[in-house]
Amino acid sequence: MDESFGKVVTMSTISKIFDNYRKALYDSRLRYEDLYKERVKNAQDFYQKFFNKLIKQYKTLFSDLGSLYQIKKHILQFFETDQIDFVAIDGTCSKDPFKDFITFFGGAYGAKGRISLEGDPPKVKYHKWAMNKDVSMVAYIPIPFAQLSDVTDTNLAETFIVSDADRIDLSNIQILIMQLAEIFLAYNVVTSSTLESPKLLMMDLSLSSLMASVAAEPNQVHLTGHYPYDRRTIDKADIAIAYAHPFNANLGIPGVKKFKIYSLIVAEFHLNGSQPIDIPRFLTKYGLSEKDISGAINYIERHGIVKREGKVLKALVDINASWEYVKSFFQNLCQRLFIEKDQSALIYNSPDENGVMRRRWLSPTDIKFLISVGIRALTEECWKRRVLLTGVVKDSNSKYLSRNYLGVAKHLNIYPELSTLQIHQLPWTDRIFLETLPLCDENLDVPWSSIEIDSAFMTLFLYQKEQSNPPYISGVKGTIVSNEKLFARSLAQFFLSRKKSTPLMGHVVFLDRLLYPEWDSKNLDHLVIETNELGKVSLFCCKDSSVPNIGQDIVMYFLSILTRNHFPEVIGYPDPLHKADWGAKSIGKKVKGLINSSEISFRANPLSKTFRTIRDSVRRL
Repeated sequence: MDESFGKVVTMSTISKIFDNYRKALYDSRLRYEDLYKERVKNAQDFYQKFFNKLIKQYKTLFSDLGSLYQIKKHILQFFETDQIDFVAIDGTCSKDPFKDFITFFGGAYGAKGRISLEGDPPKVKYHKWAMNKDVSMVAYIPIPFAQLSDVTDTNLAETFIVSDADRIDLSNIQILIMQLAEIFLAYNVVTSSTLESPKLLMMDLSLSSLMASVAAEPNQVHLTGHYPYDRRTIDKADIAIAYAHPFNANLGIPGVKKFKIYSLIVAEFHLNGSQPIDIPRFLTKYGLSEKDISGAINYIERHGIVKREGKVLKALVDINASWEYVKSFFQNLCQRLFIEKDQSALIYNSPDENGVMRRRWLSPTDIKFLISVGIRALTEECWKRRVLLTGVVKDSNSKYLSRNYLGVAKHLNIYPELSTLQIHQLPWTDRIFLETLPLCDENLDVPWSSIEIDSAFMTLFLYQKEQSNPPYISGVKGTIVSNEKLFARSLAQFFLSRKKSTPLMGHVVFLDRLLYPEWDSKNLDHLVIETNELGKVSLFCCKDSSVPNIGQDIVMYFLSILTRNHFPEVIGYPDPLHKADWGAKSIGKKVKGLINSSEISFRANPLSKTFRTIRDSVRRL
C-alpha cells in the first residue's frame, strides 16, 4: 500500500509540474502574441506615414525594359563582359571532445557558377571545380585537454604562477578557424589568374560586422616578435600598418575621424612611397589641426613606424613593404594550416615573464589578427580586380536601420517629419520589423529592399546619459567608429506569395556590399557628423528610394536571378549560397567521421595504459 501510494503521489507531483509549465508557456505565448500584434500595428502606422519612402521596389524596376537596359549597361562597363562568373562561400565548424583530447575543426567550401546575361531571362549554370583546384579549406586540430589551460613546455620547472600563456582560452577556437578558412578561400579565389577569378563573390557572413569584431590593438597580438617567417618576425609596426588598411583614395578611405586617425598618416606614406610628410601641408590637405593629429603621431611613434623631426614626419619602415610582408605571412600560415594540414602552423616559441622560452598556441587574438589581414587584403583585391563582394546573412538581432540610423538622421534633421511624427515601439529587430511590411502594404512585391546605409552605423547611435541631458551622437565607448564608406548595408526580401489570405514569404535577409568608386562616389559625404569626440565622420548615404544607387541595383539584380526558390528550407535565399552550405556540411560530415574514428586509437591505447611504461621507466631505489 505504501509503495503504491508513494507511486501515486510521485506521478501526481510530476503531472502537476508539467501542467504548471504548460500554463506558464501558454500565458507567455499569449503575452508575446499581444505584444507582437501591438508592435505590428505600430509598424504599419510608421510605414504608412514615413518608412515607405525608405523601401525600393525592384519588381517594378526590373519589369521596365529601359531601366533593365541601363543596369546591364553598367554591368558591362564595370565587368567588361556579360558572362558573370560567381563563387559562393560558406563555412562549417565543430568541437569534438574525447577522453584525453579535444579536436577543433573549421572549414569552408565554395560553389562556382556563371550568370549569362545574353539570354532573356538570364541563364544560370553551375560549374565543377577542376581536380587540381582547392574548393575547400579544412583544418582539424587535435589538442590535449591539458594544453587548453597549460601551453607550456613540459621541460620547464613548476613555478605555481599563472601566466598570460596559461590564461589563453581555446575553447571556441573552431569558430575563428572557420572564419579564417572562409576569408582565406575567398582571397585565394579572387587572387587566382585573371581567367579564373570570379566577377561576383558571395559570402554567408556580414563582412562589415566581421571586420569590426576582429579588430584589436597591436599590443594584444601575442605573436609579435616571436613567430619567424621569411628571415624575420612580425613586429608591432607591421601589425599597426596592417590595421590601418584598407586604403582607397577615390572613396576617401581612411577618413578623418578622430578614432584611428593614424590610418590617414599611414595611408599618406603608402601613397607617396614612404617619402617624408610635411606636416603643415598634410594638415591643410585634410582640413585638420595640429591638435587633431598629435595623439596619432605619438601612437605611430611608439610603434616604431615614424619619427618626427620638427615639421616633418619620416617613415622608419617601408610602409608598402610591411603590408606586403604581412599579406605573405597570412598566405603562408593559412597555406600550411588549411592546405598542408600542418597544425604546427598554430604553434610558436616565445619567452615567458622570466625570459624562458615556451611553446604557445596562437591565441584567439592572434587568429583574429589573421582574419583582419585577410579581409583587408580581400577588399583591396576586389577593388583592384573589380570583383563584386557581397555578404548575405539569414538572421540577425540588429537594429542598425530602425534605431541607429533613424536616430542619427532624426538628430541631424535629415528627415524633418521625424521630429513631429509620434513613433510608438516598433518590432524588436530590423528583420522582424521589415518582415511585417508585406502585411502593411498589399502592393509590396519581391524583390524589394530597404535603402542602403553605411555599415559604420552599427557603431553610431543617438545616446542620452540622463533624461535631463540632451541626446547626442556617440560611437561605441564614446569614440569608437568602424570603417566608414567601406561597406553598405541593407535588408531585402526575395520570395513572397499572396495566393492565400495570409502571405507566404521568405525571411528578410541582410546584405553587405563593398562600395566602389565607379558606382558610389556620388552618394559619398552626403551625411556628415562632426563632434568634439568623434571629429568629422563622412558617411555613405542614400536619403530615400528615389536617390539613384546603381551599386545596389546591380546587387539586387544578381541576387534576384540567383534566388530560384527551389529549396523550401531556404526559400528566398540565393541558391549558390545554399549549395555552398551543402558542400560545407558534406565536408564537415566526412571530417566528423574521420575525427570520430580517431577515438578508436585512443580506446585501444589509452593514456592510462602508459602508467606501466612510466612506472617501469623509473629506477627503483
